[in-house]
Amino acid sequence: MILPINTQIYYFLSTTVAGVIIGIMFDIYRIIRGFNNPNRLITAFSDLLFWIFAAIVLFIFFFITNNGELRYYTFVGIIIGLFLYFELISKFILKTLRVILYYTMKFFRTIIILIFYPIRLFSYGFKVMIYEINIGITKFFNNKRKIRKEN
Repeated sequence: MILPINTQIYYFLSTTVAGVIIGIMFDIYRIIRGFNNPNRLITAFSDLLFWIFAAIVLFIFFFITNNGELRYYTFVGIIIGLFLYFELISKFILKTLRVILYYTMKFFRTIIILIFYPIRLFSYGFKVMIYEINIGITKFFNNKRKIRKEN
């Protein structure tokens, strides 16, 4: 079935947007994977999971925007969207995501410190109290022994 030109242009632009979305997802994945250096097996497995997830997102996107029809311009649109994203936007998005992630981690670290610091203080005070009680008991029994030896 031949589609009107405006419908085909809409489908092409929507697949270009899909390419940009996959590029954003890939940058997020690169940042998450960049925190640790996993071995080859974990990297291969996580890459496989990423591409399965990307395929599912593309399938849902195509189903919603162009009723799941795959035409040649669908693939051209994805490639053009990825190219435009990586050439024009990727560096800015990566910097922005790193800053957001840095301050988010800093925020959660501060919250954790604020939550656990009073617990650590209480624990330290409890340990000091137990230590002082042990010293008092030891002195008490040492004094009792001295009194018995003197008598």
